[in-house]
Amino acid sequence: MAPINGTRPHRQPADEYYRASLDKSLPRPRPPVVHKTTVLVGPRQVRFTVNRKLLSAVSSFFRERLQDASQSKPICLWLPGESSTMFALFVEWVHSPSSFRRFLDHAVQSAHETSHRASEDVHWAIVRLHLFASDLDLCKLQDLAMDALQDLYLEYDWDVPPSLIAYLYKQCEALTSVRIRRWVVAMAAFSLTVGPSQSPKVQPQDSATSESARLRALFESLPEFAADYIMHVRNMKAAGLDVRFKNPQLRISANKLRNDQRMFGFRECSFHSHRATVGEGPCPHATTD
Repeated sequence: MAPINGTRPHRQPADEYYRASLDKSLPRPRPPVVHKTTVLVGPRQVRFTVNRKLLSAVSSFFRERLQDASQSKPICLWLPGESSTMFALFVEWVHSPSSFRRFLDHAVQSAHETSHRASEDVHWAIVRLHLFASDLDLCKLQDLAMDALQDLYLEYDWDVPPSLIAYLYKQCEALTSVRIRRWVVAMAAFSLTVGPSQSPKVQPQDSATSESARLRALFESLPEFAADYIMHVRNMKAAGLDVRFKNPQLRISANKLRNDQRMFGFRECSFHSHRATVGEGPCPHATTD
């Protein structure tokens, strides 16, 4: 018996023709459908197009407004009281959360190289992003924005402007702004004891009069700010810390600090949403990234 030839026969030209014809006759698989949602932001209704599934996943605020909608029906939401500059950052985070901090750092640097006005715009966008995330209970995003704000002030040696303090204490809910209020109080205490920075201010109108005089004037017009300031100074003294040296811009990448570190900077999670529960353990965001 002749041995069986283990090699496959060469495909004939006719086979190739029929195979190509068959392939053409079969329907091509459809690309996955990505449903979008339109969000209008601010009084001018600036339009944003957002992935509906991702938007629903990040917050119950959006999920409750989108869940009853038919998949084929276009949905449009309007956020009249929000900033379009802030929401542009939020959309970037929704679509690309893992690379968002790098994106934010690049936006800050690009704005700084463009103009002082651009730096102001991105500064206020980050402030409002923190507040928006806090209002929606998006802990990781609000903490990320808080870190970015600290780093921005440290990088450019900014003093906290009185306009920011007034905004937080006059126009923002106490619960929503509790962490950023705590930070601006610490910044005000640091500025009043060491003197104002020589760097350009975040808001040009804030340099029209003495920075320290304007900060002190806020104690009379904003009783909550004055009470928070007094409590902060008392807490620093009780802990044996000197507000002249403890810089709120300086975030040390640890929660268990040596005595010399405690004197000059704040621990990693001092202004985070999990500050009360993390103790001296590692930052939850650092372990999950």
